Amino acid sequence: MTKFFILLLCLPLNSYASFLFNYGLNYTSEKDSSSTGEYDTSRTFHNLFLGASVNGKKTLFFGWNINSWASSLQQGSAPENSYSMTEMGPKIHWFISDNYNVYLSAEWNPYAKGTRDKVGTSRDISGSSIGVGAGYRFKLSRLVGLGAGLHYHSLSIKEEKVGSTEQDVSDGVTNIMPMLELSILTR
Repeated sequence: MTKFFILLLCLPLNSYASFLFNYGLNYTSEKDSSSTGEYDTSRTFHNLFLGASVNGKKTLFFGWNINSWASSLQQGSAPENSYSMTEMGPKIHWFISDNYNVYLSAEWNPYAKGTRDKVGTSRDISGSSIGVGAGYRFKLSRLVGLGAGLHYHSLSIKEEKVGSTEQDVSDGVTNIMPMLELSILTR
């Protein structure tokens, strides 16, 4: 992580660089209370990005991304299955035009750690994740915008630890989700 911040400081940013702070939120919940197939599921996903412009038009932003998310699934009387994760890594956020409305983004999070509960056993897990997104930002003022995006997120789990026993795994979790977003853009 230290190497990333040193790299960010060495980028050829001029004194007129723009900065972008972007926060995205997704919350979903579903419950089926029928006599057969009863289940209850929910997910909360937070996405935070802070970046600086790296091109002359100030439409391409490079910076640091943090995801924090949790999900749970309860099926009938079976033990609850759940995830609780924190992910961090570099991200590119590109506004297609200098109107700063339509954007595309891509992230790679080499740090992904958290816990998952499966069949009543809690496990510490680690791995990495990637994500891509597209969205639209409505300007509320010169600095502040609200928007919505559609994001694809894929977590690849490489290690799992139960108590002091650690093992290599090859598991994954994939999400496609809409997000409500708040952005602050300096120019």
